[in-house]
Amino acid sequence: MSGNQSSTYDPRKAEWDGVPIDKWEPSKWKQWKSKHTATDEFVKMEREYLRIKHTVGQANTALSLDRVKIKLKLTSAKSIGLQGSFPCKAGDVGKNGSPHKQYTLSLGFVANDIGVKAAIAKARELDLLLITKQFQWTPELLGKQAQKLTLLDEGKSAKLISELIQEYEQEFWKTHEQNRQGIRTWESHYIRHLKKLPQDSPLSQDSLEIALQKTKPNTPSRFYLTWQLKKFCEFCGFDGIKIINSYATPLPTPTIRKIPSDDEIIQGFTKIGVPLSPYASKENITLPEQWQWAYGMLATYGLRPHELFAIDLEAFTNPANTFHLVTLNPSLTAGTKTGERNCGIPPLYPHWVDLFDLKNIKLPFNGGKLSNKTAKIYIKFRTSSIGFRPYDLRHAYAIRGHRLQVPIKTMADYMGHTVQEHTKSYQRWMNEDTNLEIYKEVVIHRQGTSKEALKERIRELEVENLALRAENETLKGILIQHQLGELLS
Repeated sequence: MSGNQSSTYDPRKAEWDGVPIDKWEPSKWKQWKSKHTATDEFVKMEREYLRIKHTVGQANTALSLDRVKIKLKLTSAKSIGLQGSFPCKAGDVGKNGSPHKQYTLSLGFVANDIGVKAAIAKARELDLLLITKQFQWTPELLGKQAQKLTLLDEGKSAKLISELIQEYEQEFWKTHEQNRQGIRTWESHYIRHLKKLPQDSPLSQDSLEIALQKTKPNTPSRFYLTWQLKKFCEFCGFDGIKIINSYATPLPTPTIRKIPSDDEIIQGFTKIGVPLSPYASKENITLPEQWQWAYGMLATYGLRPHELFAIDLEAFTNPANTFHLVTLNPSLTAGTKTGERNCGIPPLYPHWVDLFDLKNIKLPFNGGKLSNKTAKIYIKFRTSSIGFRPYDLRHAYAIRGHRLQVPIKTMADYMGHTVQEHTKSYQRWMNEDTNLEIYKEVVIHRQGTSKEALKERIRELEVENLALRAENETLKGILIQHQLGELLS
């Protein structure tokens, strides 16, 4: 079967054994056989149509239970619309002069599981707007009628995408501080994606598609690009939701990363101190012991790489700092990622402070931008063939806290984020081996300790019992002597 045949085939016209597909019970979609062979692409399309139809029916039941009046509707084999009673559009009149009329809105939701979820969310959103009397007809909701107006406006618009991005950036700084964190947010979450748009063209459906085609489906880059393009189009007053949704993809589940063990971390300390080559002048700018000090601090305190340059070194080396706590001074880096910690950061393995000679300060990279300093750390880890990345040392610190039974709230404070972020971002890296290791340390070790204590107690009781027996025999002897004395007298 050719691609053209599959793209034009309408499964809604299918039938099997004289039963049209729309008369078939959708919940029995697996039993649908059709007149085609089981391996035929047409059969797969027909079963998928029935499955989505069944899913839409379940979604509408759930919406009804929640008293949501907007419902989902399969407007075609490939798209899902929303159906409900809305205020009349301009020029429309409802039945018997009613100010409301039933409309089916085509918002570009694809007939798949992602499209169903998006349609449900939109149905709830529109229902809330109707309840609170805040509903308004927007270009997105008006559909083709608004798109025609948009095309006319596009012809009139003389602003290029680069100019619109400049205005967008000005709007961004109205609600963000121009510090390190704000700059990083703009560069990482905004302009990084908007650069994919053709800068010297006006904003259009074609320009959006050009940007979207630069990313692959089912990748984080596609997910975040669609998210940012929606925000950008909303700012520009441009209706690009349909083309954006057609490329939408769910956020892929991150792959499980391997967290280095304590032995691997200690081995890495040695590796990072070995120069790549005696002739590599750029490499020798930073001395081996400086690399090792930076590595040791990241490993011992679970710091974010850029926080290495925010350490209050005077407080750290103060003799009064007997617990070897690290405190951060955000002003040294124009702010940290999540603000200032409300407590000092302790070494979960205090002996690592001496092992890595951390109180002998050898801070690397005295000059240059903070981003360049941080980048050098990542590069050094890679070129030294350590086998893991700087941030993996932070994950290892988090897991170390669980192994040592540090409360989650306390660990979250040490690491400078919320309990929710700690659970979401760090506990997921605890693989089967890590969980088994924690079980051995926390449960088996405790059980073993209890057994040893119990054995010791048993030995004590046995000794005590022997002493009592000896004392009992002595008392018996005294009693017998006393009785004999009475008889003789």
